[in-house]
Amino acid sequence: MVTQVMFAPDWFASKDIFIHGFNVLVLLLIAAFSLRSYFFKKQENKSYLFFAVSFILLAVSFLWRMVTDITVIYEIIKVKQVGILDVTFKTIYTEKVLFVAGHLAHYLFLLLGLYILYVVLNRKSTMNHLFILYFIIITTIFSNFSYFIFHLTALVMLMGIAYRYYLIYKSNKRKSTKLLFISFCVLALSQVLFMPVRLYTNIYIVAQIAQLIGFLILLIAFIMVMYNGKKKSRKHNK
Repeated sequence: MVTQVMFAPDWFASKDIFIHGFNVLVLLLIAAFSLRSYFFKKQENKSYLFFAVSFILLAVSFLWRMVTDITVIYEIIKVKQVGILDVTFKTIYTEKVLFVAGHLAHYLFLLLGLYILYVVLNRKSTMNHLFILYFIIITTIFSNFSYFIFHLTALVMLMGIAYRYYLIYKSNKRKSTKLLFISFCVLALSQVLFMPVRLYTNIYIVAQIAQLIGFLILLIAFIMVMYNGKKKSRKHNK
């Protein structure tokens, strides 16, 4: 069977996989920082544990994306003459079950990771959380037919997380919280940029770079949180 998908431009393909790998590394580092904080604080704050789980899920999501992209068996390039321009159509032949499963796993793990982050930051009614979880499952299923639905859902969740960090920043005025707010705004922007990728292929590159910058800012923010935590601990022990 043939599945038509939207990949990065040919010259960017290897760099695309590298960026996914870097995202995995950054997310695992953040998960490790969260776990360290959880055990360092003698497990008194379970939020750190949930943060770790959410970032592990996000890392697994991008890992699945890497594996899915690498397992493409071969591709056929068809060039069609449109006026004076050569328009290239790419059809990817791949193992259908593995390919679909890989994309579904990427969608599901990423949305679940964002969901856990959202729940930790917004401790409201259980029914509200169950409704969002149901919405994620339905979105994941239909995202296999339209990548737009996936990116739209991710955008909504990232905006919700960013807004929550904005409220926290208004309260504590910490630089680390401000960076967390900025990072999720940049990640939300990357989802907006991914949406029109079929209309303008090269915007995929801009979206990937924006997403990479968002994760880098997120890593810096977590390093600041860890550093500030150590400073407070030293003052407390004196």
